[in-house]
Amino acid sequence: MSTVYISIGTPKTGTTALQTFLRENENELNKQGYCYPMLELGIAPYYADRNGQFLVYKSRSEENKAEREARVRNMAYQQLQKYIEKYPNIILSDEQIWYRSRNREDFWQDVLDRFREMGCEVKVIVYLRRQDLLIQSLWNQSIKMFQKNRWTFKECIERNYFSYHPLDYYENLKHMEKFLGKENIIVRPYERGRFEGEEHTLFSDFFQSVGLTLTDGFQKSVSKNHGLEGNFLEIKRWINNVPGYASIRDFLSRPVLNASMHYTELGENEKANMFSYEEQKAYLAQFEESNRKVAEEYLGRKEEPLFYDEVKEAPQWTFREDRLSRDIVAIMTEAFSVQEKRIADLKSELKETKEELENLKNIRLLRTYRKVGDFFKH
Repeated sequence: MSTVYISIGTPKTGTTALQTFLRENENELNKQGYCYPMLELGIAPYYADRNGQFLVYKSRSEENKAEREARVRNMAYQQLQKYIEKYPNIILSDEQIWYRSRNREDFWQDVLDRFREMGCEVKVIVYLRRQDLLIQSLWNQSIKMFQKNRWTFKECIERNYFSYHPLDYYENLKHMEKFLGKENIIVRPYERGRFEGEEHTLFSDFFQSVGLTLTDGFQKSVSKNHGLEGNFLEIKRWINNVPGYASIRDFLSRPVLNASMHYTELGENEKANMFSYEEQKAYLAQFEESNRKVAEEYLGRKEEPLFYDEVKEAPQWTFREDRLSRDIVAIMTEAFSVQEKRIADLKSELKETKEELENLKNIRLLRTYRKVGDFFKH
């Protein structure tokens, strides 16, 4: 019987880095009897490394929406069959499973039934990040990538914007347990410096959880999902609020991020919390009992917390008006540089196209001359 390991996030726990690592080291995984399948499902190419996306895939087209989603899932299961026949361990991953799975009451039962029909058992790995750190990162990502969010962090808290994400970890794990059984749920706290495995990294921690050995053959490329810092958070939020901006594909996202990263590298974007120290402590207090139960029941920590790192008293984020002009100039320079490069590339492509057309024209003329010459010879 094969085992299917489903890594379900949560978001902002290094999932993208882990997915990239698994994809880049497919051959090494195969040597140990593990496989990170590449599924071809006709959906957006950025899902290529998120091979568990089919489980919670949502079609953007409202026409035949349910039918299309079901078709994608069926295609995935059909393609997985050949991998299951070849490898005893299959790894799937997508961070959206943690929260989207709650949208369908029969989600986990359906997953279990489908894989059992294929002769597989299912184990789920979930990484949990301390709630106050998680929502700050989620908010930052929503501003950076324009995910329909134009509100300040404080407004998001007041509007309960993060309610889509199960922040009561114990409650969501107990829901999953009803279907999967506690023995098939692997819970790992996401805290840098506290990962297990030989290297004490996210990769070695994950490998230990699924029974893999992190050998020297694995290539460890650096992949980091940078967030916005300093004034660039608020400037991007302003941009997101401009009417009609959503329809032009968030083209300023990369210039804003590049400018932010530039000043972060120079040490001029101070690390800061969106919470005040008192607000942060108060926010975490509501999850204290839930986190204690997770630590006890899923990690066997009867007298120890789920998260060891304590809340540190750090500066609260403030907008720096004295840096506003500088930061706007940096963003515009980045944007104009991108546009100038694009124009230069298009000119180069146009020149090459003209040269190809001219060559083609000459070839056709030469063929014509030959045909005329052949005619007169006869």
